[in-house]
Amino acid sequence: MTSNSMTRSQRRSLKKKKNAGRVAAVAVIALLIIALGVYYIVQYRRHLVYAQYPLRYKDLIVRAADEFELEPWHVAAVVRCESSFDPNATSNVGARGLMQIMPDTGEWLAGKFKEAENFNPDSLYEPETNLKYGCWYLNWLMGRYHRDIVLVTSAYHAGHGTVDKWLADGAVSPDGQTIQPDAIPYSSTQTYVSRVLRAYEKYEELYDYET
Repeated sequence: MTSNSMTRSQRRSLKKKKNAGRVAAVAVIALLIIALGVYYIVQYRRHLVYAQYPLRYKDLIVRAADEFELEPWHVAAVVRCESSFDPNATSNVGARGLMQIMPDTGEWLAGKFKEAENFNPDSLYEPETNLKYGCWYLNWLMGRYHRDIVLVTSAYHAGHGTVDKWLADGAVSPDGQTIQPDAIPYSSTQTYVSRVLRAYEKYEELYDYET
């Protein structure tokens, strides 16, 4: 009886050990599945962010920004919001290329490089030319508005004459020197500035100049 009883006891013990082993194995597998799930979710979200904030023509953007003393990712943010990096983009009012430059503005800018005589509006579809002209203009706005990113971005969208009027309006600019983003009178420009500033922040977070 004792021998049979011990045998049953040993069997129960062995069964418990096997069950415990199975539970442990299932737990490990479950943890691995959860870890893989979390990893792929993180990677998918990261992919979505990069897809939302792509960076094409990086070398040209960095080079042009460096030449005209600009922050590359501010330029990238403007390009993203203007054309979504499409060099052939044309707006419904005729603005062209990566930084959406109007032909008449392009001719004026070409004059700054002594290229006005041979200026062809189609050259604005060339990424290098478009970025050169657009970055020169951004640099000019930086000098005009003491490198205030809100004023510069507003002027790029609405025109410097419009921004000058806003600065002269005490209801818009109490100090006559700055404008808060949420105080920009034109809703389209306010939205544009917010988008550019957000994109600027994301490009700084996602990308490195050197890689």
